[in-house]
Amino acid sequence: MFIKPHATRNEYIRASNVWIRDFTKSGVDPVALDNLFGRDDHHAVVLNETQNRQYARIYDEKIIMRDVVIVSDGYLFQERHKELLALPSEVAILAVNHALRKWSLVRKRSINAYVVNNPYKECASFLPDPTNAYYPVCLASSRTYYNFLGKYHGNIYVYEPVVDRSFGKGQLAPYRIDDYRNPICAAIGLAYHFGVQRLMLVCCDDSFETKRDAAVKMKNNLWTYEQHLKSHKIIDANLHWLTHQKDIEVKVADWSSGPKYINANYISEAQEAINFFKEDVPLERTIHESKTDFS
Repeated sequence: MFIKPHATRNEYIRASNVWIRDFTKSGVDPVALDNLFGRDDHHAVVLNETQNRQYARIYDEKIIMRDVVIVSDGYLFQERHKELLALPSEVAILAVNHALRKWSLVRKRSINAYVVNNPYKECASFLPDPTNAYYPVCLASSRTYYNFLGKYHGNIYVYEPVVDRSFGKGQLAPYRIDDYRNPICAAIGLAYHFGVQRLMLVCCDDSFETKRDAAVKMKNNLWTYEQHLKSHKIIDANLHWLTHQKDIEVKVADWSSGPKYINANYISEAQEAINFFKEDVPLERTIHESKTDFS
């Protein structure tokens, strides 16, 4: 695998034409090498950042989450998120995308935090259904669509994303999150700063059974879109840095229906997901140490 060093002492690997930074490296200024926003997006992003200055910053809080599940609303969400009832109570749940809106376990198993970073008006579709409103703590990028946060009735904490060259230095922050405009990446970065030791992805895919226009067939005979395969590689590159720390071992598992991650153990059934968080059940790591191609 090619690791690109930088004059700032950051290191990067390439995934889907994006340089993915080692967010676990301390003592460096976080630098994003790619500009993920076009010039037409600048006004909206700056407006969001200005409006969102009113919210508390997550880095001012002391949060510890050793065992974490990141849940999206991918294939089989309705069945699989109910299996989370069997997980130990100390396992923290971070929800992303439409998982909050579709959550049906409010009185049985709560979400510890909802993670969001969509800067556009479409972000409003993530708000809970008014007829079954549930608002856990929200962890939002400072660039999240400001009107979404204005309508969110739960406690809100904002994180600062790593600044790219389009937006200057930004606000001062003890740490920043490399989110790549992807809430799963944001949740991975936040989990790292919360001290995660075991991390599981659940339904973190956008897979479906029937072919659609421009869809791509996967090895598991489900379908998805090319942009989601690119996002998959970016997420996997983030998992690489999480699982390749020098002094800290972090175990990662995936119970989703997209392509397999190189840097995660594949889980196929509910009992495996439950066993993953039991210390007395060994789990073989399937990390490939050499010739990994994220490009």
